[in-house]
Amino acid sequence: MKKLSLLRGLLLVLTLLTASQKLHAVQFARLSLAEAKARAAQLQRPLLIHFAANWCLPCQWMDKNTFVDPEVLTYLSNQYLAVKIDVDEVQGYADKEACGVKYLPSLLIFNATGIVVSRYEETLDAAQMLEVLRKYDTPANRIAPRSTYAVPTVKINTPSNTVAQIDQSEIGTISADVENDPAHLDAQRLPIGQTNAGPALPSSRKMGIQVGVYSSYENVIRQVQYFEKKFYKAVQISAQTKNGQTYYHLIAGPFETPAQMQTYLIALQRDGLKGLIVTL
Repeated sequence: MKKLSLLRGLLLVLTLLTASQKLHAVQFARLSLAEAKARAAQLQRPLLIHFAANWCLPCQWMDKNTFVDPEVLTYLSNQYLAVKIDVDEVQGYADKEACGVKYLPSLLIFNATGIVVSRYEETLDAAQMLEVLRKYDTPANRIAPRSTYAVPTVKINTPSNTVAQIDQSEIGTISADVENDPAHLDAQRLPIGQTNAGPALPSSRKMGIQVGVYSSYENVIRQVQYFEKKFYKAVQISAQTKNGQTYYHLIAGPFETPAQMQTYLIALQRDGLKGLIVTL
């Protein structure tokens, strides 16, 4: 009987120690890639996504060593949005493929607009992790860039917040006519990171196409997923506040050449949508 009581006591101590460790470890949010981008834009914080799996021993090592470090915990909690994505889950696998993750653990850092600014496909200890977090905790990675076009040119639609319709005259000469053939357009749709032929834009001027403006956080998540899946291009989120209301500007890009933007605009038109060229 005494041995049984002693065993129960040890189990209770172990349980309490495990619970205490969890309370003093990084509390990762469980969000999809699109949800994480939208939340980071809302918070105007850089985003850290930790791609992991239960069977990944290096991932487990980081959980037990790196993410229990008090300085790492404090820095992530106060300065970043920290998200963990399980690649064995259906949505997690899709997000892994979308981000081109090949190894575990993989740590991707996004700025507040949803662009990857760095990735680490390795095991990081607490000191290395802290160095990375400090390096990318910059004002530029916290604030979504404003477009060179005035916000009033964008029409917020009905309460259902469907895709914002934008005056085609704002697009300019880059949206000149091309062959409007579905097969031709599909052939020009490229995965993220791949480029069309054509002169590159000046490196100092990254261009994107604004595809919508929304006031609903939930709708932003759905629309990011829709545009990225439909048109094979990353979508950034720029959060701007006006008269106490936050509006989320969805911007596809960046594009490397005018030809890419032209193709994207025509693809939008095929689906009855319009876009506005902006400078990132």
